[in-house]
Amino acid sequence: MAEALTARFDLPANARAAGRARRLVNELLATWGREEDAEIARLLVSEVVTNAVRYARCNDPLHVQIVAQNDRVRIAVGDGSAMRPILRTVCDDDESGRGMHLVAALASEWGVIDKPADDSPGKHVWFELAAPVPVHIPLSAAPPATIGSCQPELLH
Repeated sequence: MAEALTARFDLPANARAAGRARRLVNELLATWGREEDAEIARLLVSEVVTNAVRYARCNDPLHVQIVAQNDRVRIAVGDGSAMRPILRTVCDDDESGRGMHLVAALASEWGVIDKPADDSPGKHVWFELAAPVPVHIPLSAAPPATIGSCQPELLH
């Protein structure tokens, strides 16, 4: 197994938490050479942190952990609430409720881990972004090279 890069930071559960999480995740991924994951990671961490702030107990900090491996980046947000996120039905004119739909659509995987009973109450909501798979086109599948004129020859 390849060595993983790991970071964790705590944030107060307030209105500024999502913006701080976006900036920290962006800086870490840039430092680790994972810029290709940064845009989606910023969006999804913002959604998950916003949910955590909404449902966390006011005195509990949020815990954000980022783990980068060769084939994926995993981000987990822990909070003090046992309330699990759900994919709820939303209407066109609803002003909220789409965050976890974005996570489900853009992450390669996501889930919720309940904290153990001996720990403080709460959960970790996590998502993974799989590294892009390089496309390899075998030489036999490449179009044949043309020799000479670039104009197709017309047969009569």
